[in-house]
Amino acid sequence: MGCGRFALFKRRKKKNQFPVDFYGEEGSWRFVIRAMCQDEIIDAMYWCAHISCHRKDFDLLHIASDKFDCRYNYSTADLSDLQFGLSGTPLNVTMMGPIVLMSTIKEHFVDNEIVR
Repeated sequence: MGCGRFALFKRRKKKNQFPVDFYGEEGSWRFVIRAMCQDEIIDAMYWCAHISCHRKDFDLLHIASDKFDCRYNYSTADLSDLQFGLSGTPLNVTMMGPIVLMSTIKEHFVDNEIVR
């Protein structure tokens, strides 16, 4: 009976966990770096953090493979920063962020650095 149980686990289909998305942000600007395979995960984590810190050095919009919607709430704890809509309620904005494949980042940024 015990052997049959282990045989069942071996026959069980493995679930594909990819693609894996890593979300980055800088201020109200958000983006996704997408890893399509296990070999890209560490690179995607690195580039997500790097681009978050150096946003102005990268144009992700022109190399994006897709986009995602995100809601940004402009209300903060500081009343001087609070922006209100016409009805006097805090302003919520739906924005689009780029989804960039890790392979595209390697192609545009990593490979170009190696050539230089």
